[in-house]
Amino acid sequence: MKDKTTEKLAEAFHELDNCVAVAVSGSRTSQIHDLLSDWDIYVYREGTIDRQVREEILSAISDSHLVGSSFFEEGDEFISDGVYYDVMYRDPEFIRQQIDRVWVNHQCSLGYTTCFLHNLKTSSFIFDKTGISDYISVLDEPYPDGLSEAIIDYNLRMICGSSEGSWMAQVTSAVRRGDFVSRNHRLAALMASYFDIIFAHNRVLHPGEKKLIRYCHLLCSELPENFDEDMERIYSSAYEGDLPAALTAALGRLKDLVRRT
Repeated sequence: MKDKTTEKLAEAFHELDNCVAVAVSGSRTSQIHDLLSDWDIYVYREGTIDRQVREEILSAISDSHLVGSSFFEEGDEFISDGVYYDVMYRDPEFIRQQIDRVWVNHQCSLGYTTCFLHNLKTSSFIFDKTGISDYISVLDEPYPDGLSEAIIDYNLRMICGSSEGSWMAQVTSAVRRGDFVSRNHRLAALMASYFDIIFAHNRVLHPGEKKLIRYCHLLCSELPENFDEDMERIYSSAYEGDLPAALTAALGRLKDLVRRT
């Protein structure tokens, strides 16, 4: 997927010797995108691209731009014809390392374990000088059973293990203290692990942090019983109501789901 602006951007970067690929991914290449979805553009480079060069490229195609908006990845941003574009710069070797770490070696995280892999798999390359897309194609192979099992085990132990540091224990403590900031923070962490388990159980890559309930219905063949009711109950009691009880019920059904395999 591309538009005239991304094509112009790719043409400019293609001229640089150390720029090896440009791809579009993120919201615009997802199965659920809308008019509010921005454009995420990934520039694969060896070494660095001079800030002045980036400034010249963006100023030629944008109404306004900001070079060096590197909050998550090294990147720039710009607006063209009222549309927002986010440009991120990546090292091809880092991509290989992440695929090896998660897909091959089954190292998981507390939530969002395979999000980066999903971003790579759904990338649409405008040009690819060195075959990065060929390396990424390993993600087209069947989802590894070992990765699914590792994600489920790791996140489930953190959600409701016996430790006082488990997500469930921390949520319960926050509720008892009346600490709404902590209550929100720990609930977000717990639910990140909850969704990580669901996607891993269904052996699909995690699509990211947005529209997760819709993605669960779209991508997953198996969901916990009363899934939608549990989501409504949990989030309606996020600040008022019996949040631990809502979570306990939902987690019981999550455990029932993963135990069936």
